[in-house]
Amino acid sequence: MRRPDRPSTGRLIFRALAGALASALILTAPGWAQTEKGTSDQPKGGPVVRTFGAEGGYRTEVRSETKGTLSQEDWRQVALLAAQVFQHIDEARQAIDAEDAKTARQEVDKGRQAIQAIRALLPRTTVHTKTTAPDGKVVYEDEREVQEDWVPLFEGMLHTQTLAPILAAKQQQQQEQQQDKQQQEAAEIAGVRLVGSEMIATEVRADLDLVENQLKKAAKALADNQMDNADRALAVAQVRGVEFLYNKEDSPLAEARDAIWLTRRSLEENNVPQARANLDVARQRLRVYREIAPQERQQDVDQMLKEAEQLEAQLRQETTQQPANRAERTRQGRVVTQWWERINSWFRKHF
Repeated sequence: MRRPDRPSTGRLIFRALAGALASALILTAPGWAQTEKGTSDQPKGGPVVRTFGAEGGYRTEVRSETKGTLSQEDWRQVALLAAQVFQHIDEARQAIDAEDAKTARQEVDKGRQAIQAIRALLPRTTVHTKTTAPDGKVVYEDEREVQEDWVPLFEGMLHTQTLAPILAAKQQQQQEQQQDKQQQEAAEIAGVRLVGSEMIATEVRADLDLVENQLKKAAKALADNQMDNADRALAVAQVRGVEFLYNKEDSPLAEARDAIWLTRRSLEENNVPQARANLDVARQRLRVYREIAPQERQQDVDQMLKEAEQLEAQLRQETTQQPANRAERTRQGRVVTQWWERINSWFRKHF
C-alpha cells in the first residue's frame, strides 16, 4: 500500500528560496571557544596542555594533540561532501515515497560513503585527562580520540538543491506539531526565510554524528523492509542534523556577499547591465557595513570598495566600447569570486 505523499520539497519553498539562497552559506573552518580558566602550555607543533586547580590541591591536566590539518580547499571538500550527504538523503526519501527500496538503499549507502570520506579528511585529536590528589596519587585518568562533529555546508556550487529539502522537512515537522505561525517564522528556519522585509543571513552546519547514526538506522530499516522506519530516520537527519545560525548585525555584509555572487553569475552570462546593477547593490551594502565594522576591518572594506569601483568603471566602458573578450571576462569573474571568499572570512565564527 502506497504511503501518503510527502509535500514536494521543490514546490514547497524552492521558488521562495531560489533568489534568497543564491549564496546564503558561509564556508568557514570550525572555531573552538576557550572559556575555561587555567594555565596552558602550547608548544608550536606539539600538544596543548592545560592545568586546572590550585597548587597543593587536586589538579587536573588535559593534554590534547591534533594530527592533521585542513587547508581552505580541504574544508571546501568537507563542506561539499556534507551537502552531497543531504542530497542523497532527500533522494532516498523520494525513492521510499515511490516504494523503490533498491534505489533508497543505494542512496543511503552513498550518503554513508560520503560521511566516511569526510571522516577521513577531518583531523583527529587525542585528549588525555589526568586528575591527581594533593598526595600525588592519580584518582582519574582517561584518553580518547575525538573528531569535529559539526561541519559546514557549502552552497556556492549547489544553490538551493541542498537547503530546499532540509527546510521543507523542518517546515513540515513544525506544521505537524501545530506550532504558532509567528513562532515558526522566528524558529530554526528564520535564518533563510523573509522575516517581514528583512533577510537574516545564515551560516549552516551539519551534525555529522547525528546524521551518520540516522543513516545507519535507515540502512537497517531498509534491509528489514521497514520503509516507514527508514523514512522517519532520514527525516530526523534532515530536521535535527542541520543547524542554522544567524546574526542580524552581519546582515549588510551578507547582502553585499549575495550581491557579489549575483555579479559573478551575471558576468558568467555576459550580462553586463545586470552585473553593474548587482555590483552597485554590493557597493551600497559594503558602505553600510563599513559604518558598523571594527576599525581594523574598515581598511579591508575600503580596499574592496576601491577594487569594485575599478571593475564598475571597466563595465561602464563596455557599454560604449567593445565588450570584453572571454579571457578578460574570466579574469573579472575570478576577481569577484575572490571578493566573495574574502567576505566569507570576515563573518563572525559561530562554530
